[in-house]
Amino acid sequence: MKRAVKAVIAVYFAVFMCFFGGMTAFAWNVDTMHQSIKLKNVPEGTAFADILVKDSKNDKYSVDFNEENGKLLGLTEDCGLAQYSKDGYTSMLLRHSCAVYENTELTTAEGTGHTSFRLKEENSDIFNHFQNIRIAYCDKDGNVLGVTEKGKFDKLYFNMGAYTINANGDSLSCSISTGPPYFMMIVVPLLVVVPAFFTTAGIIIARLRKKSQSVKMIKRIQSGEVDDDEK
Repeated sequence: MKRAVKAVIAVYFAVFMCFFGGMTAFAWNVDTMHQSIKLKNVPEGTAFADILVKDSKNDKYSVDFNEENGKLLGLTEDCGLAQYSKDGYTSMLLRHSCAVYENTELTTAEGTGHTSFRLKEENSDIFNHFQNIRIAYCDKDGNVLGVTEKGKFDKLYFNMGAYTINANGDSLSCSISTGPPYFMMIVVPLLVVVPAFFTTAGIIIARLRKKSQSVKMIKRIQSGEVDDDEK
């Protein structure tokens, strides 16, 4: 029986290592509450960039003016970005409530850098809602210096995503890198745990049967049944 216990412990240790090893392999380290815009070849005088999104009717994120971001950027509702509304596209920072401005870093000589937002909802929730976007280059006074062409995100379901936005002058590219689907994080460990469970159960049953047979044999010997059979 001691050997059976040792075998059980060994199997469960293997299951433990496989389970957590599998979970580590499927880990997806991405901050879904943060978004950056990678910038290149920005217009001269650019101080920050904003995401322009196309409003829908009765949009849940739409506001007249986002005062929080207005204070962070030092802008009012009369600035060019707050008033911008071409082809239905308006400012995510100043006309919506789903993101908070963090910072902008630009290399003036090369016109490259990034603008960062903190999101108030999961990135997939926001960009499933706003699939079509443009990027607006703005100066420190909130004047729109230029706008990129349209970019689009595919809808994302049952997964986590790292959303990449690359603005290069007038061009814009949008892409999503995805981690493993949520259900795979459950299915893969189960594929290890279930066979291990039945293997362990089989070992225990086999050991118990063998012990039971040994006990019966000993009792027969002690009772003299074996000798009687031999006669």
